[in-house]
Amino acid sequence: MSASPLTVAMASKALDGLSMRMAALANNLANANAPRFQAVSVRFEDALRKAAAKGPEAVDALQIHFQAGHAYGPHDDRRVDLLVADAAQTAARYSALVEMLGERMSLQRAAMGGQG
Repeated sequence: MSASPLTVAMASKALDGLSMRMAALANNLANANAPRFQAVSVRFEDALRKAAAKGPEAVDALQIHFQAGHAYGPHDDRRVDLLVADAAQTAARYSALVEMLGERMSLQRAAMGGQG
């Protein structure tokens, strides 16, 4: 019932990526009205899948980075509503992953005779 090293590595790296994505979205929201705004993004899911196929060591070694996004001019339309929707989706994914990990740890404690 123990989590495999790959599962633990993937969950940890996914939490890192989602946390970085939320920071990028917060930056984008905070600066969306700046005259010459350049968005930042974090995309890690494809790289995480590829690393997972190679094993936990590859997942641990995966580096997640902020990436430069669209550069907006002074009169470009900035879809703040889409940024808020992305932030809500990212927060929901992060929360679901934390909840799943918590339930798994609770099951492991119960299986070992500890408090669940």
